[in-house]
Amino acid sequence: MKRRTFLISTLALGSSTPPAVMTVRGPVAPGSLGLTLGHEHLFSNFGEDPAEPPSYDAQALLADVVPYAASVKKLGCGSIVDATTAYFGRDALLLRTISEKTGLHILTNTGYYGAAKDRYVPKHAFEESVDELAARWLREWTSGIGDTGIKPGFIKLGVDPGALSAIDRKLVTAGARVHKRSGLTIAVHTGDNPVAVREQLAILKAEGVAPEAWIWIHAHNCRDLAALEFAAGQGAWISLDGLAVDTLDRHLECARMLKRLGRLRQTLLSHDGDGFRRGGKLPRREYTALFSDFLPMLRKHDFTEDEIRGMTVDNPARAYAARLRPAA
Repeated sequence: MKRRTFLISTLALGSSTPPAVMTVRGPVAPGSLGLTLGHEHLFSNFGEDPAEPPSYDAQALLADVVPYAASVKKLGCGSIVDATTAYFGRDALLLRTISEKTGLHILTNTGYYGAAKDRYVPKHAFEESVDELAARWLREWTSGIGDTGIKPGFIKLGVDPGALSAIDRKLVTAGARVHKRSGLTIAVHTGDNPVAVREQLAILKAEGVAPEAWIWIHAHNCRDLAALEFAAGQGAWISLDGLAVDTLDRHLECARMLKRLGRLRQTLLSHDGDGFRRGGKLPRREYTALFSDFLPMLRKHDFTEDEIRGMTVDNPARAYAARLRPAA
């Protein structure tokens, strides 16, 4: 095994190597990420038929995405976590090109999106065992995505509304087992679904994985604030990632609650933007409201610069560092 591959595969397994964040251009120190948008889509085919690999007009995509992403970097962004999974538009080579052209650190993912009524879950995921599915995702971690050599920086999953279905349970369990071998953080599209939150945390516990290895994606959509308090109390990451000009008050409400609970160290902020939607068929969903609107709002409501830096710089660096988080 090559030395670099060995180091990458043992980051989370108790070696003396400091934790790193895996980007599409290779591993970087967590402290080098800068301000990080923890849940965006630089492009996606969500809403289109599932395809792996996807088919894009690469020239048109880059012509749209690169200048916009570069403009976000000028606003102060250092890194973007790209949440587009396999089967709805993940393209690691295009992400690397965007990273090279803009200077942004970009993370891609392994895993499958089990929301949208399982539309983007491939047939083999239903047929294979948990360990067989986990082995697929681990191969991307150890050998790269396809023949690109590009490795994922986190595990992206999704679950449907209500109690976990059999396939959703399999996806989450496989994600937990991949974490135990890779140290990759598990980010799960969960939204307004307290039942699934508790079930996912129970799976992690059964698999020997701590809640701090798990990110509740779209947590701002949950109207049950007690569920947010519960998950945060367990140690999970709370992702307030739907920032837009018409959601600012809701995001402020959630951030203030988490501050009151002393849980800002577990809070992440982002937009769920999309720079090239449905292969360019829909207008861009922008990801600048954090800079133009929400950071000024936080300052106006007495969030300190240290608290703001924590949510936007320090927390993502800790959340996405590849390291094993064993259950107590």
